[in-house]
Amino acid sequence: MRSNKPLRINKLLGKSELSRLLGHARSLKKLDAELHDLIPPPLGDHCRILSIRDDTLVLAADSPVWAARLRFQATQLAKQLSDRRTVNLRTVRVRVRPPESRHKAPPARKHIPISRKNFHALRQAAREITDPGLRAALLRLASRRNGSDNT
Repeated sequence: MRSNKPLRINKLLGKSELSRLLGHARSLKKLDAELHDLIPPPLGDHCRILSIRDDTLVLAADSPVWAARLRFQATQLAKQLSDRRTVNLRTVRVRVRPPESRHKAPPARKHIPISRKNFHALRQAAREITDPGLRAALLRLASRRNGSDNT
């Protein structure tokens, strides 16, 4: 019989590849936090860690301007991180990678209610129009009539 008792995620993952990737992601996140402690605030808002391989730390900057500023500090950063015994680095490489844009859904259109006078004018115009498409459009527009508007 199976137990409905929840299991810890590390027990489910065991020594799998996913477990190794999660561990690597955690260490990169920790290193990113340490990096942001070492660099000045305006620069920290425009860079992030991409990867670390062997003795090279690869950073991403939002634009070429921020990448240049980060490159000026690369040697010092490698030394500071090595001194903290976080990682043993020889070099820091900087890449330009714009931040991933989150596409927002276009804002919903507001339907502005129309006055009673305009409602009647649109309905009258629709009755006199012979073009069916234009007639339908005028009637849709007239349907925005708000019953509480008495002007």
